[in-house]
Amino acid sequence: MRSKVYFAAASVKEKQGILERIEHAINLEFSSIIEKGEIVAIKVHLGEAGNTRYIRPIFLRKVVEFVKSKGGRPFVTDTTTLYRYKRANLFDYLETARSNGFTPETLGCPIIIADGFKNTGVEVEIQNPLRLSKVKVAQSIYEADCMISISHTTFHPFVTPASSIKNIGMGCVTKETKLRMHTTNARPLYKSEKCIRCGICIKVCLGNAFKKVDEEIKFSPSKCIGCGFCIAECPGSALQVSWDEVSTIDVQKGVIDSFRGVSQTFKKNRLGFINLSLDVTLLCDCVRRSDIPVIPDLGAFISRDALAVDKANYDLINKQVGYPDGKLWNKTWEDVGEFLTPGIGVLRFFQMGHGAGIGSIDYELIEI
Repeated sequence: MRSKVYFAAASVKEKQGILERIEHAINLEFSSIIEKGEIVAIKVHLGEAGNTRYIRPIFLRKVVEFVKSKGGRPFVTDTTTLYRYKRANLFDYLETARSNGFTPETLGCPIIIADGFKNTGVEVEIQNPLRLSKVKVAQSIYEADCMISISHTTFHPFVTPASSIKNIGMGCVTKETKLRMHTTNARPLYKSEKCIRCGICIKVCLGNAFKKVDEEIKFSPSKCIGCGFCIAECPGSALQVSWDEVSTIDVQKGVIDSFRGVSQTFKKNRLGFINLSLDVTLLCDCVRRSDIPVIPDLGAFISRDALAVDKANYDLINKQVGYPDGKLWNKTWEDVGEFLTPGIGVLRFFQMGHGAGIGSIDYELIEI
């Protein structure tokens, strides 16, 4: 059976803009997801400091209003980052969100960073995993009754399209899971020459892997539990992720396993997915400086099947022309993801996801 994917074009048609058509689509597709009084997580990437292509707050506001109209109690959420910049801890992330225009006042509901002050999550086991047998789902997302994902579709070095599957698989788990997803060595690289001897790693390490000896910080890898907390907190960049120790296919397998782990914390048919194909850039919203888009604006894709909505989104992207002066301008391709990131294996990713049972690659596209 084909999954339904609704499509709302970015252009104005019959005096309706994209917001009106998104509202119509989510009423058709998501009304049965929410029961009165339930807590509804609205999962979104709120944009890194310096990024300018992230999702506009008005789209979140529309979803918040929808949830309230169904009697739900919404909160907008994301998790802190593994890398060290302006979203690595709760305080910095909330300040970045405010600077980007996301506040309880503009959205109409609370903003809750799901892994909290101390990278808190609930461990979930994965049956027949591709790579990760366990993942830690961020606490507030784990405790929600249902969830609506709003993804800004972009390209990505490891996972293209960086849409619903990535938004949930990478974005709903703790640093520990993110670290294991991105590297085969679930421990940080310690570069002592960059250490400023502040001692923060000693304070935050859950495995007591750091200690000060003769005014020098010593790291014991055998004691490291791979939580990733020290990487985000180190102000001197002495602790880093071993980015080069993992292949693209391994990251993709980890994302799929993590998506399965997050999904299984919710009852069946309690998840909804929205992809916004506006300002589609070569890199995701984690970058500090936004380049111009690679294709013109498409619109929004809405479904209860994350794999189907990503596949429909990608198929339509693949039919577009390049954005003027962008990376695809005056170029031709058969597979746009492979053209931009050779070896990324977009079709392989969809096939792996389908084989793992996270959704269907057979869909019915319904234009609103």
